[in-house]
Amino acid sequence: MTMLPEGRTMLKRLSHVCLSAQDPARTIAFYRDVLGCAVAHEFRNDAGELYGAMLHCGDGTFIELFRDPAATATGGPFRHLCFEVADIGTTAERLRASGFECAIRRGRTDRVLQFFIHDPDGTMIEFHEHDAESILRPWVSAAQGNRP
Repeated sequence: MTMLPEGRTMLKRLSHVCLSAQDPARTIAFYRDVLGCAVAHEFRNDAGELYGAMLHCGDGTFIELFRDPAATATGGPFRHLCFEVADIGTTAERLRASGFECAIRRGRTDRVLQFFIHDPDGTMIEFHEHDAESILRPWVSAAQGNRP
């Protein structure tokens, strides 16, 4: 990562990730209704057919998705996406109420609290919380993106 003067990077934050969806409406419903993302924009063709969306995840970050009937989450180098949450226990309970199995564990080396689920297209989603034991907490807590 290129460093600018005063220890700042040229990157502000991750804007979005782009995912393929076999059925955009089903995948939008998952991120909206289960995870609480807001639909910021729908992509529609000239006939008005939905083929994608931008979903706001909070703090100016988005998931962009587009229809790809042949999509599989196991292709390519992509492994998973991750959401930081304020309370991992509450998040896990909410997802359990929606039928997901959520086994909270601590990362072996980074000590972050985490669990994983899959979206309707098979994309692995990690949820994590940076508590006092998290090795990455100083990086996350640092004001204005400055390095610790």
